[in-house]
Amino acid sequence: MKNQQVVIRLLNLSADNGGAVSGTAIGEALGISRMAVQKRVQTLITNGLPITAVPGRGYALAQGVNLLSDEKIARHLSSELCESIEVLQSIESTNSHLLSQEILNGRAKICVAESQSAGRGRRGNDWQSAPYRNVMLSLSWGFDHWPETITGLGLAVSLVLTRIVNERYGLDVKIKWPNDLMVGVDKLAGILIDVAGESSGSCNVVVGIGLNVHQPDWSPKSSAYRWVDMQSLVSEEIDRNELIGLVVHGLSGMFADFARLGFSPMVEAWNELSSYRGKRIRVGSPDEYVEGVMIGVDGVGALLISDHDNILHRFVDSNVSVRLLESQRVESVSAKDES
Repeated sequence: MKNQQVVIRLLNLSADNGGAVSGTAIGEALGISRMAVQKRVQTLITNGLPITAVPGRGYALAQGVNLLSDEKIARHLSSELCESIEVLQSIESTNSHLLSQEILNGRAKICVAESQSAGRGRRGNDWQSAPYRNVMLSLSWGFDHWPETITGLGLAVSLVLTRIVNERYGLDVKIKWPNDLMVGVDKLAGILIDVAGESSGSCNVVVGIGLNVHQPDWSPKSSAYRWVDMQSLVSEEIDRNELIGLVVHGLSGMFADFARLGFSPMVEAWNELSSYRGKRIRVGSPDEYVEGVMIGVDGVGALLISDHDNILHRFVDSNVSVRLLESQRVESVSAKDES
């Protein structure tokens, strides 16, 4: 793994300078033969790193690839609430990794990975993402007592993330309850929250974020949803290190405020970004569900829906299924295809 890190660092430096790094330079840095260099590079390519061979010059990263760096992330992170930033080349799950570590009260630990083999989404689903192209980020935070609402915490995370991508990159992202980021009917990002602790004591939280940044040629093994990436929506090249720094800065400040104020101050802002507010939706399971108009969310992040008898229903469990009724889905897809 150390040898891989050296190769990646050299590739990163050459990319910053718009060039390639020779096999000889890599071999000298590692003290290995050219043949051994080829094996190291091939291993990285197999893991998903888009390296190209440049005749007469060596190896280079494919155009548009910027590797993650803890130092570069830190440059964009002006928060004293972040304790550490860990950048991994591959891991099963960034959330599981942070859950196995000490979680600090009022301080954030960050783990980002270039690839995940067992990324998790909500409701037991997998989170699949092209390696070395996207954001797979987890942040841990300890509360000295349980927040009033864990559901609201997930909504607060989605609000922070949506505001950042909209304001920094000029996007028009909305939020599907509880915390999926959507562009039209396509999914841009998902959020998973793991919680541990005693109900009468402290509470440890790990927030996982999967954000599609750039995966133009990637096809997942299986997917229950349509997806979109940020790079297809903007003209500038997105720097993942900057994006992660902005997200960590925003989340750290929000967590500190959430410990004191909860979700209530964010209700209006979240409702304004809701993708289904004022639309007819179905909430529940295939066997037991409620249909009606989404009113919005309340002070703890519960979903409010008014049925055809004007009876108000309230859903707190973030694992329930929420679906736009088919007639409106068809209209939304048609409008998107025509634009």
